[in-house]
Amino acid sequence: MAQSIRFEKVTKSMANETSIPLDVAVIGGGPAGISACLELSNSPGLRVALLEGDRELGGMPRSCHVFFGLRDRKRVYTGPAYARTLDRLVRRTPFQIYTGTRVLNIVPGNPGEGHRFLALSPEGPKPFQTRFLLLATGCFENSRSARLIPGARPAGIYTTGTLQDLVNLRRFKPGNRALIVGSEHVALSSVLTLRRAGTSIAAIVEEEKELQTYPLVAASVSRIFGVPVYRNTSVKAILGNKRVEGVELALGKNREALQIECDTVVMTGRFRPESSLIDGTSIEKDPSTDGPAVDMDLMTSVPNIFAAGNVLRGADMHDLCALEGKLAGRSILKRLESGETGVEPGTPFRAERPVRFVVPQMIHPSRIRKRLLSKLFPWTAFQVERTLINPVLEACSGKETIWEGAFSKLIANNRYPLPVEKFDWNRVDSGHRVTLKVRSADS
Repeated sequence: MAQSIRFEKVTKSMANETSIPLDVAVIGGGPAGISACLELSNSPGLRVALLEGDRELGGMPRSCHVFFGLRDRKRVYTGPAYARTLDRLVRRTPFQIYTGTRVLNIVPGNPGEGHRFLALSPEGPKPFQTRFLLLATGCFENSRSARLIPGARPAGIYTTGTLQDLVNLRRFKPGNRALIVGSEHVALSSVLTLRRAGTSIAAIVEEEKELQTYPLVAASVSRIFGVPVYRNTSVKAILGNKRVEGVELALGKNREALQIECDTVVMTGRFRPESSLIDGTSIEKDPSTDGPAVDMDLMTSVPNIFAAGNVLRGADMHDLCALEGKLAGRSILKRLESGETGVEPGTPFRAERPVRFVVPQMIHPSRIRKRLLSKLFPWTAFQVERTLINPVLEACSGKETIWEGAFSKLIANNRYPLPVEKFDWNRVDSGHRVTLKVRSADS
């Protein structure tokens, strides 16, 4: 409550101060935000500012391993090298770069007006006013408390992001023996990080029957590093008071109890968009992702406010986020040239569980084109929240089915292209949205 009152006082005290005028403000200095700035640099004379809460640019890749940059930079980097490359490129632009600067709030303007926001920099609060705004704030993992795991609050519990920061940037050993919770792609990255730190791995635990990553890759990691993998297994309790001493698991259909000794627990996956800046604003949220809903140009429901990267969905491949940032930059330049101020009407698109999301959430059927290499560069795409075997998906509008497709397997938290060019858009009921759902799947 006290923090809220202080924030309101700061906001009111800044209301009468002169705002820093901008053409474009980019919030977030990761791959999406930086790539947008690089695209915007093709138009000279723009007043652009890039604002990043951390002291360094580059985002999550700064503390990660290898296989970065293939689709956007056309070569493979380590995570730190990729982040340094993006940092170097964006600093060659004439744009203002604010690091260690956290945006506190945004106030969307009325149609035809600018948007305002307040940022807290090392020099103090700074008010801004901008014609265009791009949200590229990324995502975060669900913590132990969000997963409702019982137990005290001992030391030794980390998310993957915290683990990678401690090990790869601070050279800190998190513990001697770790248990990894979750089997998304990022869990395999945690294995490499823990091994690099000299920490042994007790097991990987997945509560679903199927692993939430590529089975062959997971099997190889398990075999090479000698890590047992428990499926259909949940964490019943974390043991220990001052420091983690072990974990109690519930195995299989019969929920057989198993206790594993460890001093470290790593919570992996279950990423969510970092979208708190749009809370309480007129920017529409997608109820499936909790991130902003966007159209095919990555514009939100508020004219001239855009969003790109993991703020749209939770964690996804960095180079795809970078390409989205580039698309957002192009879309902003196009609107600057045309002078458009409104929002183009379209067909709302939503996901129904176990489909985790579909992005974009607003489709303009007349602008759909068949895309080459859609599997390498998926744009209109979806994810499922758990791995599905032999699923049949369908897109429905009211009582009409406008598309259906069968798949042999859909791996959880993996982006799949959606062939919207094959949808029968003429059968969309007027006033109805299109919903992507799973009609059937093997148990």
